[in-house]
Amino acid sequence: MKLSLTAALVIISLTWGGAALAAPQVAVDRPTHDFGSIGQGQKVEHTFIIRNRGDAPLTIRKVRPACGCTAVTTSASVIAPGRTGEIKATFDSANYSGPVQKTVSLDTDDPKVPSSLLYLKGTVIEEVRINPRQLNLGQVQVGTTKKASLTVTNKGGKPLKLTAVKSSLPQITAESEKKLLKPGESGTIMVSAAPRKGDRLLSGYLSISTDSPAKREITVPVYGSTVN
Repeated sequence: MKLSLTAALVIISLTWGGAALAAPQVAVDRPTHDFGSIGQGQKVEHTFIIRNRGDAPLTIRKVRPACGCTAVTTSASVIAPGRTGEIKATFDSANYSGPVQKTVSLDTDDPKVPSSLLYLKGTVIEEVRINPRQLNLGQVQVGTTKKASLTVTNKGGKPLKLTAVKSSLPQITAESEKKLLKPGESGTIMVSAAPRKGDRLLSGYLSISTDSPAKREITVPVYGSTVN
């Protein structure tokens, strides 16, 4: 059977049109992961499943976490039509407390949805609370000793042991009045600053060690100026 010129052109047009329409289509099974409640210092790992529902290979161009607290890895940079890939996200809660939400941007060559957002959210429970988080000594007279204090509160459900308190500066010393804190109990860390002749600034930190699996060490910046 012979085809007319018009019919042949229609077939060619449909064939070319079908090829032109081939494109990747990105889809995420569950773009939001709620990790519930975790203790401060714990890490959350979650794997997002990325699907290509299109009829052309899907290229993952870039995966960008919103901050340095979240790390990401991808299983493949190209996902074939009908196949899946994985994006593994790890959130470090060491410096967070309360409700948190972190995002990961996913850039692909999907012509309709070139950028997508993945979410990690939940609540970080601060088991060890330090107040203040930074200790400002203000002005300290050379030849004198200035006293200050920090409060440590056990917000967890088990007894908390303070195993050590160390200073990065010899001019600053610190000692905990209590070594063991019951759940809900607070203790005081006494800080003494004795600047030496020639010191212009006091700038260092205290390192507070505990037996909490979630918060083994807490760093508190300490700073002040000197008056000669």
